Amino acid sequence: MIEELKAFQLAIKQQGHILPLLDHIDLRVNLVSELTTIQIFIKNNEIFILHDSDATQNIPEICGDLQAIKQLLEGKERLRTLERNGQLTISAPIRTTLLLESIFYLTKAQENFANII
Repeated sequence: MIEELKAFQLAIKQQGHILPLLDHIDLRVNLVSELTTIQIFIKNNEIFILHDSDATQNIPEICGDLQAIKQLLEGKERLRTLERNGQLTISAPIRTTLLLESIFYLTKAQENFANII
């Protein structure tokens, strides 16, 4: 999952259309799989990855198996679709969930668009 997170972090930096979504945001999200918990910290157009982070109360969490989290990070599947299918559980307000879904999915969409052109 670390490789996918680093690729996601790099893709965000290269794609200008995502940056307005990250402007003035201060958000922490735990990605919890059966193997590890990793925290993503989004603040002012930057994304930081905190390895081996402890789960903290009042921080939104996305929990699920490793394969589902990888699909999310690679933009292959939408966050709420994975939740509906029972592959992920989300403990976050709907506004945060929608923001995260947009960020994850749009990051992949740009790569596909670049290949078409």
